[in-house]
This record gives sequence, C-alpha cells and structure tokens, in this order.
Amino acid sequence: MKTAYDPNVSRFFVHQDRGYFNFFKSVLDHPSYATYYVYDTATTELCGFACFQFLEGIVFLKHIVVDNRVRGNKIGTILLNSAMADIKSTLSISNHLFQLHVFEKNSRALSWYLSVGMEPLDCTYWYDLKSAVANAIFTDDVGPLSFFTKSDDFGFEQLYYGDTYIGTLLAGQTLIVKNQELLKELNLLATAMANRSLSSIGYISQQKLEFELVDKALLMSKPINELELV
Repeated sequence: MKTAYDPNVSRFFVHQDRGYFNFFKSVLDHPSYATYYVYDTATTELCGFACFQFLEGIVFLKHIVVDNRVRGNKIGTILLNSAMADIKSTLSISNHLFQLHVFEKNSRALSWYLSVGMEPLDCTYWYDLKSAVANAIFTDDVGPLSFFTKSDDFGFEQLYYGDTYIGTLLAGQTLIVKNQELLKELNLLATAMANRSLSSIGYISQQKLEFELVDKALLMSKPINELELV
C-alpha cells in the first residue's frame, strides 16, 4: 500500500521506520482512536483502512489508505461512509467537526473533499532543506562525533548534537528538523547530513519561509451533521 501520492512528499514519510509500526499498534485499542478496514470478500485481502482520532469536539481523520491496485472503485468513499455511520451511532457528536489534512497538490483528493462541502481552515508548509543545507558553510567548531540519537516512546530516533535537539530520524535516512533555531545554523545541519549519510532533510512549519516548498497540507473542516459523503 501507499500513503503518499507524490515522490516529493513521500520521501518524508518513511513508513518502514519501526516508530510508525509502534504508533499504529498503539492506537488499535486506544480509546481516543478508531480504525476501520475494507477487505476483498473473495480474497480476504486488505483493500484499505482509515484511522480516526477523537479530540474534544473534533473527529480527526489521521490516515486513510487505499491499495493502489483498487483505486478508482470508490473504496475510500465506502470506507468513510461506513466509518462515519458507526461513529455517529456510538458518539455524542451533535456539535462535532470532521477534520483532516490533505496535500494541496493532491488535486483529486482535494477536489473530492471540497465537493462534499469541506472548507480549508489553515495550512502547514512542508519544506525541503537539502539544497539550502548543501550550500551552507562548514565551520571547524562542529564536531561530528558529538551527534547521537535517543529513542522516544514509539521507537522514533531523535537526533541530538550535545545538548541541542535537532529532530527526528526516519529509517536512518530522512531527518525532520524540529528545532526552529537550527534554521539559522545550517552548518550544523550540513555536518549532521554528512555524518549520518542522510538522503533527505525537511522542515514542517505553520509559516511561510525562504526554503524550497514541497507542498502545503491544508486543514479541512466540516460539521459532522452537515457532512454527506458521496
């Protein structure tokens, strides 16, 4: 299965990282999450799934995945319809919102969400720092032996340089910078990239920045009781 539609974005979704598997396992029986599945009745193969998170006043679609081989058969629509019907029958949702993130370049999905009446509220900018880091000037005071990682509760590797937190390493090859201050210290990121043999380095922001924009994740919203999936 594939969860990212575009290679430019998918390089920041390294799903083989064990942290992702630990996260998905942790939400299966978590009271604040619900996961729904669609199977092929003939082969019993999994065709898709959708994972929802229940926040205060919000039903948030965390993930929806449909097998590439069966896309175009309205499996996503069936999945969402069935899931929302079950959620409506089990939760008190009279004033809840249905929300999700969708990438702006994913025009097909974006058009569908707009067609069912959802509206964009906000956006998150995804940046590729690789070219900016590659042009950074190295300084002698950055010691490569001072880089180390610590695992968080899900097993994601968090990268540090001494006492400075840098960000999350995914599958040992992608770095998502979490420390905004490091955008002013690209030489440190350049050393980290060389030291760890990173293939991708990115940053996610709520603000427009002067870096290479990969895409924008739009926050879509709609009151549950007004949502009619078609």
